[in-house]
Amino acid sequence: MADLGAIQQLLVRYCWAHDSQDLALLGSCFAADVQLLGARGREEVVSRYAAGYAALSARRRHVLTNFLLLEDGDIEALVQSYVTLYLIRGEQLELHLTGVYRDRVVLEEGGWRILAREATMDVPYRPGDVPSAPAATYPAAPRG
Repeated sequence: MADLGAIQQLLVRYCWAHDSQDLALLGSCFAADVQLLGARGREEVVSRYAAGYAALSARRRHVLTNFLLLEDGDIEALVQSYVTLYLIRGEQLELHLTGVYRDRVVLEEGGWRILAREATMDVPYRPGDVPSAPAATYPAAPRG
């Protein structure tokens, strides 16, 4: 049986790492064979995040809520949550987007790690600092 509390801590740690652009902490959230953002493997995925940070100027706050365990297992699970993203520019706070994350997580190296994510945004994704991209769904990595 998956430890939902530990998985929630993993996903919240991911948000902290992403918002603070802490690449070491971010890397610790991913499985060795993670597939995310069109990249595969922890180092490649973290490099993809690092490249994206170079274009950002607004601070971000990712908030995850309504965690739901969709698939339960001893070493692998699927958890769904709502994501809300706020942008902060100076003293201005902006609700930027909402959506749903479906994270495939695995027990690895003594803790839960993100293996893949399917992210469905409720509105078109506009990073705020770079040109807009259409609303997107990022499929989870195949199991196996």
